[in-house]
Amino acid sequence: MPKKLLAGLGALCVAGMLLVGCTAPQPAEPDADVETSANLYLVQKPATFNTLKPAQAAEALTMSLIFDNLFTTDPNYEYTPRLAESWEISDDATTFTFHLREGLKWSDGEPFSADDVLFTYNLAANPEVGGAWSARLAGVEGYAAVQDGSASELAGLTAPDENTVVFTLTEPNAGFMSLIGYGPVFYILPQHVLGEKDPATLLEDPWFQLPTTGMGPYDMKAFNVDQDIELVANENYRTDVGIDKLFLKMLTSDVATAQLGTGEIDLVQVSALDLDVVKALPGVSVTSKPSPGFTRVSVNITKPQFADPRFRQAMLYAIDRQGIIDGVLGGEATLLNSDILTSWALPDDLEEYKYDPEKAKELLADAGYDTSQEVKLSWIPGQRDRDQIVNVIIENLNAVGIKAIANQVDGAALIDSYTDLSYDMGVFGGGVYATDPASSFPIVSCSQHFPTGSNVSMFCNDELDAAMTEGQKIADQDERAEFYHEAARLDNELVPYVWINNPNIIWATSQRLKGFEPHGDFTNGFWNAADWTIVGD
Repeated sequence: MPKKLLAGLGALCVAGMLLVGCTAPQPAEPDADVETSANLYLVQKPATFNTLKPAQAAEALTMSLIFDNLFTTDPNYEYTPRLAESWEISDDATTFTFHLREGLKWSDGEPFSADDVLFTYNLAANPEVGGAWSARLAGVEGYAAVQDGSASELAGLTAPDENTVVFTLTEPNAGFMSLIGYGPVFYILPQHVLGEKDPATLLEDPWFQLPTTGMGPYDMKAFNVDQDIELVANENYRTDVGIDKLFLKMLTSDVATAQLGTGEIDLVQVSALDLDVVKALPGVSVTSKPSPGFTRVSVNITKPQFADPRFRQAMLYAIDRQGIIDGVLGGEATLLNSDILTSWALPDDLEEYKYDPEKAKELLADAGYDTSQEVKLSWIPGQRDRDQIVNVIIENLNAVGIKAIANQVDGAALIDSYTDLSYDMGVFGGGVYATDPASSFPIVSCSQHFPTGSNVSMFCNDELDAAMTEGQKIADQDERAEFYHEAARLDNELVPYVWINNPNIIWATSQRLKGFEPHGDFTNGFWNAADWTIVGD
């Protein structure tokens, strides 16, 4: 039916004309010959799409459309197949065998095989690269030899045939899966494109500014800095891709929400501050899912004024964390008091660090903290709820004698400050820590300091490391829980990070976008993008 006639019928319905079966016009099903497109809100502005570097949210979301993992997590935080269609784990948790899908091709038409997987993980382990994920492979046989230069490849990473990959560990690790496959960690890279390049230059290689070859559902056509990213469907993807083009729009959250109302945007990660407004928009669907990660303040422990755990404990007492949840986030978050999020791994006797400014002042005095010094609190602006949270934190810290000042930075500058250890404190979020307590190890371990690991606070405690390591070696959950309870108590006391909250991730979609399945991991929000379709074009 012509669109003009549909519009006319809609007008007659509004006017009250007596038409049998009169209803409001619905979006038309797409014509197979008509190109479809969707506009998506991209939180923050990406700097690079280098899978070897730690990724900010915008970069991670974009890369999830271009690249792919062996496996990922679904909205229930269960592992789900991607490039690997199945896997087996030995009874002693030392051998992990992945069976790849057969007949796959890269977006440029070249065949995909186990060689690409081996290339990716060996590249990540290579100390010449200096990538962010190397330390996650420390348990693989031959890792130490690669690190000291006596070997160029991991002895414990093999391919019996072109469709099989085997990881062999030096000791059991029941949580190994949580280290090697989710979200922006270990996207598989094309050996035929990058294999001849100097590993020492790959972190800054211009190919990652506009990556042209991937295994994801989309190819990047254009990266218009500070504006948008244009993606086109990958004709060689393993399944049909439902939408021909995606445009990732770089907007602030309030502008994105406004454009959702006008129909200019089809998918938005909504700020909790806008939730009531968005729920009132006609034709918009809203869902909220608990995150597997958390919002936190990293404190640069290499600086003497921050090294005493009483300083970080004082911060927890100083910040009205429940007030932030109630007043800024509208209840769309929960408190946490450990870097471990897996429920069975947490004891019930952790210190709750309830809001207590006087207690904070006492701890600062006991630690001999110099209240005259200024402290920069860095964060990436643009998300209204995150911006307001920072304002509350700064106000609360100043009230107890920590002279905090706001320091707005972009993603690249924040990463640089972590690398050269010039930062004081930083506010950030994310991570996938709900699947297994071993997934929290990289952010607190002595062996996982940034940039080869995810421990940006540079925290180190041998006793905590030992407890978490022992917990990885055991397959039985009840036995593992004993070690993780010990680890959680130590973590709770030493405060490697200042835990702000475990937020809900709120997604809003237009009535045009069908097939979207909301995910609580905001960096993996586009996890089923190939299944999306558009109606009404």
